[in-house]
Amino acid sequence: MKKFKIFTSIFIFSLCFFIFAQNIYAQTAIVNDPEGVNVRSGPGTNNSVVTAIAYGKTITLLSTDKKSGTGCSAGWYNISYGSYKGYVCSSYVTLSNTSTGTTTYNGYYTTTTWDTRISEDYAIVRAGASYNSAYVEMIYLGTKVKVLDKGSTWTKIAYYNGKTGYVLTKLVKNYEDVTATDEAYYQELRNAGFPDSYLPFLTKLHEQHPEWIFKAERTNLDFSSAVSNETGKNYIQSTIDSYRLNATLAENPNWYRASSSVVAVFLDPRNYLNETNIFAFEKLSYDSSTQTSSVVKNIFGSSYLAQDQYVNYFMQAAQTYNISPVHLAARVKQEGGTNATYDGVSGTSTLTYGGKSLKGYYNFYNIGAWQDSTTSSAVARGLAVAAEYVSKGSFLGTPWNTREKAIKYGAAFIANSYINKGQDTLYYQKFNVGPNSYYSKYTNQYMTNVSAAASESLSTYQTYTANGIKNVTFYIPIYNNLPTNFTALPLMGNTNNNLSDIKIDGISLNGFDKDVIEYTYYTTYEKESVNIKATKEVSSATFTGDGDVYLTEKITTRKIVVISEAGESKTYTITIVKADKPKTDNPQTIEEVINNIDVKFDNGYLTGISINTTATQLSNTIKEENPNTNVTIKDKKGNLKTNTNLATNDTITIELNNETITYTIVIKGDNNSDGKIDAKDLLRTQKHILKYITLNSEEFRAADNNYDGKVDAKDLLRTQKYILKYITFK
Repeated sequence: MKKFKIFTSIFIFSLCFFIFAQNIYAQTAIVNDPEGVNVRSGPGTNNSVVTAIAYGKTITLLSTDKKSGTGCSAGWYNISYGSYKGYVCSSYVTLSNTSTGTTTYNGYYTTTTWDTRISEDYAIVRAGASYNSAYVEMIYLGTKVKVLDKGSTWTKIAYYNGKTGYVLTKLVKNYEDVTATDEAYYQELRNAGFPDSYLPFLTKLHEQHPEWIFKAERTNLDFSSAVSNETGKNYIQSTIDSYRLNATLAENPNWYRASSSVVAVFLDPRNYLNETNIFAFEKLSYDSSTQTSSVVKNIFGSSYLAQDQYVNYFMQAAQTYNISPVHLAARVKQEGGTNATYDGVSGTSTLTYGGKSLKGYYNFYNIGAWQDSTTSSAVARGLAVAAEYVSKGSFLGTPWNTREKAIKYGAAFIANSYINKGQDTLYYQKFNVGPNSYYSKYTNQYMTNVSAAASESLSTYQTYTANGIKNVTFYIPIYNNLPTNFTALPLMGNTNNNLSDIKIDGISLNGFDKDVIEYTYYTTYEKESVNIKATKEVSSATFTGDGDVYLTEKITTRKIVVISEAGESKTYTITIVKADKPKTDNPQTIEEVINNIDVKFDNGYLTGISINTTATQLSNTIKEENPNTNVTIKDKKGNLKTNTNLATNDTITIELNNETITYTIVIKGDNNSDGKIDAKDLLRTQKHILKYITLNSEEFRAADNNYDGKVDAKDLLRTQKYILKYITFK
């Protein structure tokens, strides 16, 4: 019963403190280091690690004041994260309302400036300024580029950390190209419900196309939550590590699950606010005044689908099912249906599904086309849908054994499953986040290609422009908590800029931690130089600053700057302190060293050490007093300890001036040797008092937290007060 009361008290006390802390301060920050950040019990790396928080997670600052402490020259924030509280180095977090440089926001990249970007769904990079020049690669909407030489048709760019090539000039836009200022129109847009970050883009579009109408449509969804829910459900054809969620192939050929940063770029409505991609927000119901057969014919150009017979199929489908024939034509073109030899529409496919021939079947919209356990071809599964080998009875008019049936009944499926179910824009078909959707959010999404909405919108724009269609209404999504900064594609290459080790004169720096960027190293007075050897965690990173360091002053500082393949830097700082010249007539003894560092020793025991002190912290404290000491700390099993917390029954061996002493460490309150003081220790103390158990010598000394040589009710009460945070032990 007593044990239950203790836990209840702890819970109530902790809960009250958490509520109080949350109420008095609401500033949040995002962990910006890809390796995460350690939370420490106090402001400094000499304090123990309470927990670790992963990259991109949101923390709450209990104060914006930065506390000074070892290991972080920028200062330490006092924070809370879930049930944890402690301190983090401010260098590893970004305040949620700050906007300096490229940062992360809930795990994806943002940038304070819109930068010069690729402004359509993709651009082909070529080796020279000509269509005949060699293909280099494809880069996506939102890719940041630097203009090296701008011509009327071709522009030479630098991208992806120094790659160069040529792209069409019309695809490269800077902020001034796509924005405009008009305070009167700004206010009109605000009144319509648009956030300020949308205004410059919409104002530019209004200048270019005054007939266009923009309507704000609230999704009532948190943007970061939407990114999280969409991550893993969207594919990209890219082998760039930072563009991929992982290296596991999702679908042939070369489709991988897109990373959260890529998803964020294509989910962010602001990235579609240009002349072409805004058509992702066009309503897709049928409009007979603008969506005519001549428009459809124009989309198909010189392909076989431009024949009147096929154009009529699309028009009949549009009228019957209330769906835009322009959208249907653009969708077929996007899916490859304008190529008469494409397996999905040729009718002569040699593909099979479960051993059954797929010859004579058609699927113009690639409905149901994804890989399953029966086939490695998404197209084959789509044809199996058309043939009724899978999903029998789920689609009108199956089997689709003529082109007419595939065009019309495929259109019926799109209309009945999407357009008439609240997913009535290209964007909402790709990302089911609209307020009027019939289906659950993030389900019933038509395309896995993350850039599909951007790609199809380009086809629609080109068609409308060619046919002089001017009156268009766009329903543009608005999210809650959209990041102030602009979402950006992730940096290229490996972002790891960590060191895995730092050695000084061949010995690893005591307590090295890749997350800790500041160290103090103590050496003897006669030392003239030391050699620093740094080891990077990944081979693609580079660094400067190691090598020989000459100690001409009492305090010497050396910085090691590590630059990741992606160009992000991290600086480790080592402060080397030379000891004062010792007195030759009376050299310092080990006991004198111990006497000077605020701990207690008696009969081979070392006490007076605060809970959550690490082995490295104690070792550094001793070496700070006398750099000539050699310190070794082990746990009760004989294993070496460095950054882990000290516990009762650890041992410390100190060597100095041909003298060696080993002490057994006792942490007051920790009588079960687990390095913590909690209800288990309280119960063991109680059982000892009641003579149910007998504590051994080390355990007895730990339980005797008031140093009176006894373990009694006073110690029991003090332990309870410690657990409830009324007192501390030392």
